[in-house]
Amino acid sequence: MHSLKLITNPSPEPREDAELVLALQAGEAWAAEAIWNRHSDRVSGFLSRSLGRPLHDVEDLTQEVFLRIFTRPRSIEKPAAFRQFVMSVAVNVLKWELRYRWIRRKVRLSASGDVPEVATPPGFDEETGEARQALKLCYQILDGLRARERVAFVLRYMEEMTVGEVAERMEVSKSTAKRLIAAAVGKVSERVGRNSDLKGYFLGTGTRGVHDT
Repeated sequence: MHSLKLITNPSPEPREDAELVLALQAGEAWAAEAIWNRHSDRVSGFLSRSLGRPLHDVEDLTQEVFLRIFTRPRSIEKPAAFRQFVMSVAVNVLKWELRYRWIRRKVRLSASGDVPEVATPPGFDEETGEARQALKLCYQILDGLRARERVAFVLRYMEEMTVGEVAERMEVSKSTAKRLIAAAVGKVSERVGRNSDLKGYFLGTGTRGVHDT
């Protein structure tokens, strides 16, 4: 993975996303750094919650998201909706990574069958062995979902999006989004079983049903 080389924005005042996009499309070198500084943490957090991967993997995938954006700036058709565009690219990178990982497992290219160390969400007690084990089990369960089901589940319950927002982000119909979420919830519920702690981790106290908008 190539590292991004960014040039400092000569103007320190805050700028709107649309202005940053137009500057990027005009070839202004500083615009890429300004965009990275504003949006990379959100993308990194989304990928970390979605994959539970080691931090260096999340960093690589975050750079992949922005490399796709910076090398094809003309593909940004609505500069004012740039935040949504960035997260749509992140979703596509996530789907690519999940499909790659599934293929790697099928053809036995993984180094081992062990569950990797996972990036711990903020506020999670790293010192509790039971908590770490529960977190690993959560990601094992998510690994059993199909790529689109996992993306839908993550967007719905970890990113707390509405069904309509999930459909928009995944570029599918609302009915398809509902179907993917329902399928994921069914599989997760079956595997979690009667473990109330894991149910609380996945769904939380503020969970909204698949029919919410």
